Amino acid sequence: MGRRRQVLHGAALSLLLLAAVADAQQTDPGDAAALNAVFAKLGQKALSSWNISGDPCTGAATDNTNIDNNPPFNPAIKCECTGGNASVCRVTRLKIYALDAVGPIPEELRNLTALTNLDLSQNYLTGPLPSFIGELTRMQYMSFGINALSGPLPKELRNLTDLVSLSVSSNNFSGSLPSELGDLAKLEQLYIDSAGFSGPLPSSLSKLTKMKTLWASDNDFTGQIPDYIGTWNLTDLRFQGNSFQGPLPATLSNLIQLTSLRIGDIVNGSSSSLAFISNMTSLNTLVLRNCRISDTLLSVNFSKFTSLNLLDLSFNNITGQVPQTLLNLNSLGFLFLGNNSLSGSLPSSVGSMLKNLDFSYNQLTGSVPSWARNSQLNLVANNFGADISSNSALPTGLDCLQRNTPCFLGSPKSSSFAVDCGSDRPISGSDNSLYEPDAVTLGAASYYVTGEPTWGASNVGRFMDASNGSSIIYSSHQFLNTLDTELFRNARMSPSSLRYYGIGLENGNYTVTLQFAEFAFPDAQSWKSRGRRVFDIYVQGERKEQNFDIRKVAGGKSYTAVRKQYTVPVTKNFLEIHLFWAGKGTCCIPDQGYYGPAISALSATPNFTPTVRSAAAKKSKTGVIAGVVVGVAVLGFVVLAGIFLWRRRQKRRKLSLEQEELYSIVGRPNVLSYGELRSATDNFSPNNLLGQGGYGSVYKES
Repeated sequence: MGRRRQVLHGAALSLLLLAAVADAQQTDPGDAAALNAVFAKLGQKALSSWNISGDPCTGAATDNTNIDNNPPFNPAIKCECTGGNASVCRVTRLKIYALDAVGPIPEELRNLTALTNLDLSQNYLTGPLPSFIGELTRMQYMSFGINALSGPLPKELRNLTDLVSLSVSSNNFSGSLPSELGDLAKLEQLYIDSAGFSGPLPSSLSKLTKMKTLWASDNDFTGQIPDYIGTWNLTDLRFQGNSFQGPLPATLSNLIQLTSLRIGDIVNGSSSSLAFISNMTSLNTLVLRNCRISDTLLSVNFSKFTSLNLLDLSFNNITGQVPQTLLNLNSLGFLFLGNNSLSGSLPSSVGSMLKNLDFSYNQLTGSVPSWARNSQLNLVANNFGADISSNSALPTGLDCLQRNTPCFLGSPKSSSFAVDCGSDRPISGSDNSLYEPDAVTLGAASYYVTGEPTWGASNVGRFMDASNGSSIIYSSHQFLNTLDTELFRNARMSPSSLRYYGIGLENGNYTVTLQFAEFAFPDAQSWKSRGRRVFDIYVQGERKEQNFDIRKVAGGKSYTAVRKQYTVPVTKNFLEIHLFWAGKGTCCIPDQGYYGPAISALSATPNFTPTVRSAAAKKSKTGVIAGVVVGVAVLGFVVLAGIFLWRRRQKRRKLSLEQEELYSIVGRPNVLSYGELRSATDNFSPNNLLGQGGYGSVYKES
């Protein structure tokens, strides 16, 4: 009992001491006023978990609570208390993350001068990034990513000399990067993707030698990638969807600590070789897509890349054969080598992890090896033999998608087709077209053709960093600007390259209609509305749209149908529609790895009087014929059954007449019941038995 009292007394004393300390601590009045003003202007409320009795720097704000990736503590602050008995507390961290705070950055933020960490990302902040940000000189980590900030990046950022990480990605900034960023000598992470910047990268950035992570995709940077990039200490570099010219700098070869390298969409200039990657053996992800690379795969010893999981060298000019050493990498899971000039046959074996391989649009020949049965393997537009399907488990119809040998060449079978992309059922459109379903799951390197075949589809690419890489999206929303809202319920997406093919079409000019509607980004003042889907459209190999943005064309609105029509010639009885991601658009809204083209429906109709029926008409005619045949068969059965019943009745009637005639001559027989027989024979008594025979016994009446 005495021991228990001592424990209770000790606990009470501890609580009193904590309360005394809490009472002794007080938030700096200037910080408290500034914090209250910032929250009021951004429509936020302090949480009771850290704002006890109206004093911000209490509770979770001063204890060991971790506010990172901790949703219950959002918005949140952290404080540091100094002075006698740590009595004065300054706000050092402020987090208002993904709460759709709306409005300009409050002026009062400048008074929180002790801030070292500021996270205002994933909101709807508008207006410029104010120059007073440069007054927060203790700042180490600062993020304004995914907002609606505009104007130039302030030069006053140069004063944040302790800054380690800066994110301004997915905003509406303009102009070039300020050269003053080169004064941030401690900077290790810079996120400026989809931020709106343009022009060449300033030479002053060469001083950022501690840089480890640079995400700079989806801007309009021009010139060449600077040589000084190779002097940094990078582990993660992303340069996709800009306007850089080749060649790639040879100094990139110094970046041997890279684990992820993504460069793409070099628009002009000289070609590059693969030699610079030879010593980047720590790479897990290597993307050099559409980079004007002219080389062979044999120029790199890929056997040293023991950590490589994804390799994308598609849309270049890589020649020669595919080396066995590349396919034997045990860590490699995704290989994209499409749209090059590879030749020869495929290697005879692959590594155990390699299940997704794209070799489409090359010059490969020979037979398909046995390992193809266990892989997703895209071999569209090569020179394989027509008997390929008999040697592998690939979907039938690949012979219809080979170079120069499409099915029905010179023997057209159809004059139109229509597809409701991503849908699982056919839909009749207001244009009198029957839109066929398109619900087949297309993986990272896959294709299929319909059973007719009248059309097919091909997909290439992986949604990088995505937790769910689904390629079909759905919305129950009503769509504007269309009579066919059902056509837009589903859409098919692709992270890289999506193609649809018309097979066996009659040659001539066609109207190709492509229909789109954006429904991934809501029409609201929300960070989720900041997403942009941007891609290029090619029809019959000709680029029809560059940097096509569905929502922008729809007047900045989602859930609004957009129709694009093109007149194109069909030759060789074959039509190709190609949606191509050129690195543009946001990468991570509403989720990581959310980008690339999307389409709701498509159709092709002839601009001439066809000599063959459309696929839908053939199906309709088949249905009519089937209906007529069934109807005739049923009618015939009814007639035969009627004749049979009539003849049967006639026979019965004739028999009845013959019996009546007989009865009139000999008389109608007496018919006795079983009871009458028993009574007449005295219960079949032996005394009345007259005799027995093969047909039974004969009794006399008693």
